Amino acid sequence: MKYRKIVKTVLLSLLVYVVALLYFFPVLYMILTGFKTEYEAAYPSLAFTPTLKTFADVLGDPKILRFLGNSLFQTLLGTLCALSLGVPAAFALIFGRFKKKTTKDALYVWFITTILLPPVAVLIPLYLVFLRTGLLHTPFGLLLAYIGFNTPIVVWMVRSFFSDVPVEIVEAAEIDGCTRFQQLTRITLPLVRVGVISAGLLVAVFIWNSFFLAYNLTKITAETISVYMARFSEQEGLFVAHLSAAGTVAVLPAIVAGWMTQKALTKGLTQGAVKG
Repeated sequence: MKYRKIVKTVLLSLLVYVVALLYFFPVLYMILTGFKTEYEAAYPSLAFTPTLKTFADVLGDPKILRFLGNSLFQTLLGTLCALSLGVPAAFALIFGRFKKKTTKDALYVWFITTILLPPVAVLIPLYLVFLRTGLLHTPFGLLLAYIGFNTPIVVWMVRSFFSDVPVEIVEAAEIDGCTRFQQLTRITLPLVRVGVISAGLLVAVFIWNSFFLAYNLTKITAETISVYMARFSEQEGLFVAHLSAAGTVAVLPAIVAGWMTQKALTKGLTQGAVKG
């Protein structure tokens, strides 16, 4: 029985590693392609002579720093604003007092349906509004769009964590003289910090990887790194090696951030999946 248990554990471990390798293989192949020349990239093969010339061409482009800076600006500020709006909203949906009992459920359904709304469905009216208000092709216009699309995600995730906090704790804090803001920041927020971190990381990844809104709303100025990578597809063809090198530079911050916070992210996503 002990031998069977060892064999079963080894086989399951090998299966997990194989699945993980298959899942990560496209990213690994992109990274390896970045070390090829365009001629070698045109004929896919794992056997090649690595070169840094492609990365040198991409990183040597002075424009890439501007694109990376725009992406960093949108990601950091957009995530911060989405959390600043979404966390209090989720708190109000659980502990707030409304005249009608159905108001909480109605508001929550509104947030959920907003998550399901694809950006392409609102692109034309959003484009026209931005054009008339002077927000088109500006970093703050794109930031406003990101906040609007990602705040409901924060509400959806953090609400499940707030629902697990006993109401008696909030009521005791209110009896002791805590204001609503103090109940949120000093009492409940430390108890749901894992959920807030997970929601923030998820929103940051969504904003960093976003292409559709950035391409259509900031094509002239304030472009992000995802828009920069689209420039390697031209009439002459697709520059696969340079695109892979730029893609590696683009995904590296997300991979590092995910690796450093994987425990909190996994815990937050799994807990949020089985609550409320």
